[in-house]
Amino acid sequence: MNRLSIMEASVRKWDRIIAGKSSDGGVLDCPPCRLFYILVCTGCPIAAYTGKKFCRGSPYGRWYWHQNDDHGYMIKKVYCPECTRLATDMRDFMVEIVEHLKNKEAQKEKK
Repeated sequence: MNRLSIMEASVRKWDRIIAGKSSDGGVLDCPPCRLFYILVCTGCPIAAYTGKKFCRGSPYGRWYWHQNDDHGYMIKKVYCPECTRLATDMRDFMVEIVEHLKNKEAQKEKK
């Protein structure tokens, strides 16, 4: 899998969460984490985009802490309107990275 298809899989994951058809398993079901986490988060497209490892600099922290502090369930999914907003922020951030990767590919093809 290339980085673009991995990030497109991330968009689909967050679309399913927003639709209430799935939950967030963190590193266990994050497409980039499955390949790049291995305890050190090396080579991840999210880390490359933000310049920070472990999803720092992404909306994930706000989603995670809202889930923890406001709901406190092991299963992280949409429970309230704020959950939907935060999950949408994360999905939109993944879309932003997909677009960034597509633009980089297009620039490479021009050369």
